[in-house]
Amino acid sequence: MFLSRTPRPSSEPSKKEMLPPTPVPSSSASSQKPAQKRPRREAHPGSQEPPRSASSTKGNHKDSPVPKRRKAEGKGSGSSAEHKGSSGDTANPFPVPSLPNGNSKPGKPPVKSDKQADLHMKEAKKLKQKAELTADKVGKAFKYLEAVLSFIECGIAMESESPASKSASKSAYSVYSETEDLIKFIMSLKSFSDPTAPTQEKIFAVLCMRCQSILNMAMFRCKKDRAIKYSRTLNEHFQSSSRVTQAPSPCIARSTGTPSPLSPVPSVSSAGSQAGAGSVGSGGMPAAIQNMTSSYITITSHILAAFDLWEQAEVLTRKNKEFFAQLSTSVCTLALNSSLTDLVHYTRQGFQWLRQGTRAP
Repeated sequence: MFLSRTPRPSSEPSKKEMLPPTPVPSSSASSQKPAQKRPRREAHPGSQEPPRSASSTKGNHKDSPVPKRRKAEGKGSGSSAEHKGSSGDTANPFPVPSLPNGNSKPGKPPVKSDKQADLHMKEAKKLKQKAELTADKVGKAFKYLEAVLSFIECGIAMESESPASKSASKSAYSVYSETEDLIKFIMSLKSFSDPTAPTQEKIFAVLCMRCQSILNMAMFRCKKDRAIKYSRTLNEHFQSSSRVTQAPSPCIARSTGTPSPLSPVPSVSSAGSQAGAGSVGSGGMPAAIQNMTSSYITITSHILAAFDLWEQAEVLTRKNKEFFAQLSTSVCTLALNSSLTDLVHYTRQGFQWLRQGTRAP
């Protein structure tokens, strides 16, 4: 009996080992189906891969489900990356050109020149009001010169706003003209260029005269094209009129009258007839030519005034060579053809040293 009981427990595990395994293929098949369909859903919208052949699909059925799922996920991620790259290429096939500020994105717009002109004009008027309230003549003149520099900067901003614009050039000319009149008023407050005046006042006079001189050159440049046009028209007119007067007509010869042998001076009647004949012969100067001549003289007079003021300033500069030599070394060497920007820097630095009472930076 003991021997018959022992084999029973050993036979039960052997039977379990001999039993066929549980139906795993059904679960693997169910897992394979979504694994096969999954990459199609992911790669369908943006993937540009060619369609798979039947042999490749059969080979995939033979693989185990776990590595196949990993392969499908890898392919899905690769297709999504390809989709991003392709969409990026199609959305932006050409590089974005850089803007004038050096970036592909527009930055903050720079301050416009008209706004700068307004700022300088406000500052100039403020300094001018302070100068008007100052009682001391020298202090008043110093404040006025500060206003002058701001007015000049206003004109510079107007010209830089639209260099080819006639209206901007006209506005700048008006500012320069009024500024030059203000400097004349400053110089009338006191005889700064008098030989008995202190050195500080003589240096101040040189700065004012140089501002006047270069301002006159700037005013001439604003209307240089008009002056050239007027010059050609006037030359043509006077050349044509001189040709007419060189060939006297018979009526002019009759009315001129000849002086008597006793008196070399013609009579009053004959002189009057000569004047009348001359105006009739030339036909009189047209009003347009008269206006053009007046404008031409006004424009060209700026050059004469600039040279005259520059020479006066040079005389006073020789008496203060050290100051102006150091000023030229520190800022720039000023000349008649210098820009207004250089003039402002030069005058402002010299004025600063002058107020500090020093001759060195």
